[in-house]
Amino acid sequence: MMKHTKSYIKGHPRPSFVRDSFQLLDGRWSFKFDDDQVGEKKHWEKGLKETVPILVPYVYQSEKSGIKDTKQHEVVWYETRFDAKLSETTMLHFDGSDYLTKVWLNGTFLGVNEGGYHRFSFDVSNSIKEKNNLMVVRVEDTFDTRQPRGKQRWKHENFGCWYVETTGIWKSVWLEYMKEFYLVQVDIKPDLDSMSVHIDYTVNRVQKGMILKISVTQDEEKIATVYQEVFKVNNALSFSVKTDDDQFKIKTWNEKNPNLYDIQYELLIDDCLTDVVKSYFAVRKWEAIKQGIYLNDEPVYLKMLLDQGYWMEGGLTPLNEEAFIHDIELTKQMGFNGIRKHQKIEDERFYYYCDLLGVYVWLEMPSSYEFDSLMMKRTTEEWMKILAQYKHYPSIMTYVLMNESWGVHHIKSNQTEQQFTVGLYELTKAFDPTRFVISNDGWEHTKSDLVTIHNYASTGEELQKIYSRMEDILNNKFVQGSNVRSLYADGYVYNGEPILISEYGGIAFKGTEGWGYGEKVDSMDDFLTRLNGLTKSIHSMPMVSGYCLTQTTDVEQETNGLLDAKHQPKMDVNDIQEINKKR
Repeated sequence: MMKHTKSYIKGHPRPSFVRDSFQLLDGRWSFKFDDDQVGEKKHWEKGLKETVPILVPYVYQSEKSGIKDTKQHEVVWYETRFDAKLSETTMLHFDGSDYLTKVWLNGTFLGVNEGGYHRFSFDVSNSIKEKNNLMVVRVEDTFDTRQPRGKQRWKHENFGCWYVETTGIWKSVWLEYMKEFYLVQVDIKPDLDSMSVHIDYTVNRVQKGMILKISVTQDEEKIATVYQEVFKVNNALSFSVKTDDDQFKIKTWNEKNPNLYDIQYELLIDDCLTDVVKSYFAVRKWEAIKQGIYLNDEPVYLKMLLDQGYWMEGGLTPLNEEAFIHDIELTKQMGFNGIRKHQKIEDERFYYYCDLLGVYVWLEMPSSYEFDSLMMKRTTEEWMKILAQYKHYPSIMTYVLMNESWGVHHIKSNQTEQQFTVGLYELTKAFDPTRFVISNDGWEHTKSDLVTIHNYASTGEELQKIYSRMEDILNNKFVQGSNVRSLYADGYVYNGEPILISEYGGIAFKGTEGWGYGEKVDSMDDFLTRLNGLTKSIHSMPMVSGYCLTQTTDVEQETNGLLDAKHQPKMDVNDIQEINKKR
């Protein structure tokens, strides 16, 4: 039986920062294409006509939306009517809308947001009413390769490993009700070495007599209660999480014991409660020591699955939060301890369940595919918003900035592209020094905490032959017959970082449409034999600290998953577990 945190509310889109007073606006909305881009001229924000129904948050390209039109439509409009509560402060949140979104509420223009992968919000306290609110949304999404798009195609047909695009609202839309004074954000930083917790927090306004009360518990045991008088908008405090009698009683987080601490924030003015927020945190520490990966001073061998987060009916949007539980639990049952969420920023509830179930996660910035100043601006701005939103989740161990030189195609020799990845690495480390950062996953690294290698060799013998000369490959020396890309961009060298094979496998079956890496296999026995040979070869590499297998599920034309497109196992999960546990 899964044990949730005290902060958990089923359906709440932000499990890291939970108020009881929220209202989901997901459901049946009205929808309209604007191929001639006349909507703003004709003032569609006042109300749409000749619409079709759409189920939000599923995009029009998906079956679940009720439309399922996979042709490109650059501009789309939404309309919904809803009742609301009257509150001193009301925030409207869009958790994901791709790509350029404009919002009107009751005829008032709220603003515009650029970017498809982060939450954006509006204070609608002055424009919302109790009954029959009208919200109209315009979203523009093009094939521009300078915008972060991940695995979304930029042509009219699928190709390679790029799939039907995602246009419009694809994550939850919701309201949050607060009083006049409230917590804006809390940044919590547990520290294992000092056995303490540091908190930075912001309130919207300061009032005389304002106090923040923090209560921490773990398995019903009271750990700490802290009070701080609030004199300014931005504040900080620290407190200990070790007990007086036994400092080693502290419970750390890892895959076998994903211990979480419950925390509650109460904002009071003259002893009157004005805001309550519930959350949780974990105490854990990642380090690279002598080419190895360590968690809480213990070595970790990573066994990960590459997960693109697609669903047959919903595209990038799952059918429900149980879909996350299903995939994470199957991943663990197959003997993996980590998930590389590939080219997608997932719904926050996914990371919550990884926290709860003890799974190590890589958070990866979706790629752009053309390098210029606009691409750099868009990538940097959205990445910083993503970091601020997701850094809370303790299961996230690694940030991936680029993948396979996508968007930085000339990074091997181009100093401008190199400097961009180094700058993004340094910015990320300054913002969050507690995680590993990878500059360019797969090859042509600049500055990285982990050295990651992609290789889709068909046999273990091929892999073994190539990486028996690992030191030569690390030094960018050509290895006869290896068919590998340079691991480092010009001017950058290996400095003893842990090494991982972060993509391999990708095996597909004959008799199925779509593709996999290498020749397709005839039978389940052939599949298991090939996968066992490849994985055993990686297990035998003394310098390698883990691997990431491609992939969790089939996705559209790419049919090389351990699960099919409906997220059901193609094979006995115990057979995969046996292969993984040999290391």
